[in-house]
Amino acid sequence: MTRAGREDRLGWALAAGLAGYVLFATVDWRLPDAAGVPFGPAWAALAGAGVLGARFVRRRWEPLAALAIAAIAAALLTDLTQFWGQPLRDLGIYLKAGEHYAAGAPVYPTGLVTARPADLTDYPFLYPPPALPVFALLAALPRPLVEAGLLAGSIAAAVGGLRLLGLPWRWAVAALAWPPLLQGLYVGNVSVAAFALFAAAPWFGAGLVLSAVLKPYAAVAGLWLVREGRFRQLLAGAAAVAALGLVTLPLVGLDAWRAWIEGLRLYAASQPLLPEYLYGLGLPRYVPSLAFAGLAAGAVAWAWLGRGRGGLARFGVATVVAAPSAFAHGFLVALPAFLGLRAAWLWLVLGITSVAPGVAWWLAILVAVAASSLPGFRREDGGGPWPAAPTR
Repeated sequence: MTRAGREDRLGWALAAGLAGYVLFATVDWRLPDAAGVPFGPAWAALAGAGVLGARFVRRRWEPLAALAIAAIAAALLTDLTQFWGQPLRDLGIYLKAGEHYAAGAPVYPTGLVTARPADLTDYPFLYPPPALPVFALLAALPRPLVEAGLLAGSIAAAVGGLRLLGLPWRWAVAALAWPPLLQGLYVGNVSVAAFALFAAAPWFGAGLVLSAVLKPYAAVAGLWLVREGRFRQLLAGAAAVAALGLVTLPLVGLDAWRAWIEGLRLYAASQPLLPEYLYGLGLPRYVPSLAFAGLAAGAVAWAWLGRGRGGLARFGVATVVAAPSAFAHGFLVALPAFLGLRAAWLWLVLGITSVAPGVAWWLAILVAVAASSLPGFRREDGGGPWPAAPTR
């Protein structure tokens, strides 16, 4: 069998596997909400029409086109289900924290979380105290202005980050429909800004340290600066974080820091009580604590073995693995590792992460890890994310 024949056979096998996965993962899903039509048949009809259309245009059956169409159809239909949730709910959490801080009321959890709140903006606020004055300022502004500004800024940050990774404009805009990214935009989560800082790391390494202010576990990626000997950028980021803490300390006080640490402890104690809602897709939801610690350490060690841009992509994966809780938008920093995959495997992992957030999403992470030792998973041209990045 020729090489092209083997690649076609692999492509069709992956396409069939993705189809089975989508149908199984969405067996109880409906569009656009629980009262709508079944997801599976709607996806099969949309994807089938797309594949037939591609066959008509290209005049041959192409497995890669089938894979891409299946993934895109799944993403678009999943996006429809997103819009029936509570919009900008994470922004609501931030603004409520700002209001409470301005009023002198408690900001961080003071007890265990034992039930999912009806209003999702009532979830616990867990960001470090230096963020409080910023959110208090935003809370004092007209809400429509803040919402519009955040949405516009997040879209710009997302597209800018995707462009830095090397995506052409058309694909950078189209990628906004990828469910992890769309979820981050729709709920107003700062993970989009953290993703942009990660994407800018080859040029602005200090951003890896600064992103820890947004997501403390994002500091894992900062180890890339140590691995690459970029100590000046590491020190610049650390100095900026320290300066932010010192400048805001007179405003928030030491009590806020104590309350934050206690709030993190209470949240961690609450996670086993509401695993689906407080762990999200985080590994601690699926494995014991010791196993999670071992996997996180192993992921960091694996990332440390990488060099240059490939090493940075590995640290993005390690950040996801080491996250104590993660939601769909938490997988954004794994995208650079995905972009280093051969086209068929890339569309497979995009398809996996386009429906039914759950334990199966970790298959996408496993593919990215496997690509580090299996050449058949990686792009042959040696390309990948950050094609225009400086070597130092």
